[in-house]
Amino acid sequence: MVRRQIEADVRRGFPVEFQTEVERHDQLMRDLVGLMGEVGEFANLLKKVGLGLTTAGYVGPSFHNATPQLREELADVAIYIFRLSTVVGGNIEEDILEKMKYNDERYEYLER
Repeated sequence: MVRRQIEADVRRGFPVEFQTEVERHDQLMRDLVGLMGEVGEFANLLKKVGLGLTTAGYVGPSFHNATPQLREELADVAIYIFRLSTVVGGNIEEDILEKMKYNDERYEYLER
């Protein structure tokens, strides 16, 4: 899944390999701004759902109606995370598994 997205990005002109660290840094900054934008879109929609649930007279989207767009925004977030990880030379799938292993050990005492 990650490789498929990265290959598509490269075909579309969004590089993941760079000649200089300045170029790498610039791309990371662009992708970070994109990530924050997608997180912001998710947060804004969720805010409107919440206002509709808690504020008398506010007409906002229902959670049910907003769910497809919320999921789409989260998919956009994931794509930016794939890119950021790739640009810094990571493998997000392996990195997540390693972090899960660490968290399993760290928080074992919380398990019931």
